Amino acid sequence: MTQSDKRILEIIALMYKQHAEAVNDISNRNCYLFFGTNTSRLPITEDEIDWLVYNQIIEFDSGCDEKDYKTKVYILTETAQERIKSILDKSKILKIEG
Repeated sequence: MTQSDKRILEIIALMYKQHAEAVNDISNRNCYLFFGTNTSRLPITEDEIDWLVYNQIIEFDSGCDEKDYKTKVYILTETAQERIKSILDKSKILKIEG
């Protein structure tokens, strides 16, 4: 597994476990994971967001198109959430059986 694969898995895991949103802050030219009421952010790249969108792991949720403040916010797709839950459930069964 490459370093970029590990990074993508880390992003997906954080989005699932902490209900994080991927934010593309177009006005300030930066991207990050936002953790809701907690103001902590994890920097990510626009390429990582594009890859997640292209592979239908995240989808556009909302955005802002004001004059000096443009953002796009993405969340995990319902399908991605179901697949992640299934993988986690199967891994728990394997741990119990092992």
